[in-house]
Amino acid sequence: MVLLVAAALGAAVARRLPLALTLPVALPLALGLQVLLRGGELLFAPQLSIRSLVALLVLPAAGAVATTVLARRHGPLALVAAGTALLLAPGWNVAATLGLVALAAGDVLAQADRGRIVKGLALLALLVPIAWDPLPGLATAAAALVLARPKEGPFVALAVAAGLAVFALRDPGWPSTAWLPFLLLPASLLPGRDRWLQALAALALALTVPRLPDISAMAAPLALLALGGGAPLPAGGRAVGEGSGVRSLWTAVLLGATGLLAAYPWLRADPLREALGLFGLAGTPLCALVAVAAAFILTGLGWIGLRRAPAFLAAGALFAAAWMQIPAAGKPLLPPASTVALDATHPSWTSPLAAQPVGTLVVESSLSNGAGLANGTPVATVHLTARDGRITSWPLLAGEDTGEWAARRPDVAAASVLVSPPAWISWVAGDFFGQRYRTRRTVDAPGPFTGVTIARHPALPPEVRLALHAVEVRK
Repeated sequence: MVLLVAAALGAAVARRLPLALTLPVALPLALGLQVLLRGGELLFAPQLSIRSLVALLVLPAAGAVATTVLARRHGPLALVAAGTALLLAPGWNVAATLGLVALAAGDVLAQADRGRIVKGLALLALLVPIAWDPLPGLATAAAALVLARPKEGPFVALAVAAGLAVFALRDPGWPSTAWLPFLLLPASLLPGRDRWLQALAALALALTVPRLPDISAMAAPLALLALGGGAPLPAGGRAVGEGSGVRSLWTAVLLGATGLLAAYPWLRADPLREALGLFGLAGTPLCALVAVAAAFILTGLGWIGLRRAPAFLAAGALFAAAWMQIPAAGKPLLPPASTVALDATHPSWTSPLAAQPVGTLVVESSLSNGAGLANGTPVATVHLTARDGRITSWPLLAGEDTGEWAARRPDVAAASVLVSPPAWISWVAGDFFGQRYRTRRTVDAPGPFTGVTIARHPALPPEVRLALHAVEVRK
């Protein structure tokens, strides 16, 4: 429900954006996104420092100015370019910000009505990425040159990409990110986008740029791809109008991003995978390609005059996928926001079921002082008692079904023997994230059961405690 409300609010905000993106609109948006995506230190006793001020104020302000400059000639595609740079870090880090600023500088150099002083400053901004980090900076400057000199720039960019290919092939992690640029290649197919050479140059740079310090080094080439290779939109053209397919596509992207951010990434170990799982999807490159293709098909229906068709088809597909995948709600056996602690003094917990059919049992739990346990150690046993006296049992194992609640605390992580599984839910616990874990067990012989008992394993060290945060039965 929170995701739906947040997505609805995001769509409403997107529709209020003016046709011409201005700095008073872009600056608050950039600052807010930076706090969401890069403001982790604000959760843990924030300290006033130059580094924090630069990260939370200077970088997003520079990114907002660059996005505004790009939007003057490229319309809403500038928002897609900025969003692409933001997702890589995530947020405004130095590499992503310099990449977008360099593209804006290249766009300024291409405008004949700019004065010498302005163009001199733009040229300086274009060269700053090289001074910051030469190899990725060279790719960033080449991407900006495609905007600055549309005729000669692509050939220079292709030559730079050929030289950088030597470094890309030596990077063992290169194949894991090589598919990313192809997701933005369809932007070159938008109406009025006839500069295939520029798009090819952007694709080559995105494939070969060294991932230093991380994939945010791809920001400038990928943002150039998001701009459709750099061809400016026609003044007053359809792409900047209210019914524009690009504007509709950006609204859809913003809606999805708002829903993802509303989930607060620390609540799930992999929030995107969890969200996709609601619709039976997986976070794979093939899934991403299918999603991008579907978005462009729906947008194309809007371009040919079927303006209501994309909305109806998308809403119907999402509703059908969710209806088929979302399981029925189970019956919780613990009151909300309550915890049962199983220790040496109180080693078991029992709840009656009133002969209720049980097909699946879900347990959310965590260990205290369990970092010294080996993976696979039984920490508890679950017993389901049937009406005829039959008992179905299985163990809860450390490292598989549950884990240490303070596994991410630095001193615990440094000395831990137990490798905890991915957290189901995390929360802020002082200066680190606490974690709890979820396991779901399908009963071998489903049927009516009269009670469930979870008993702490008697061989556990006395200081180890198992906390039950939620227990749920499903048919």
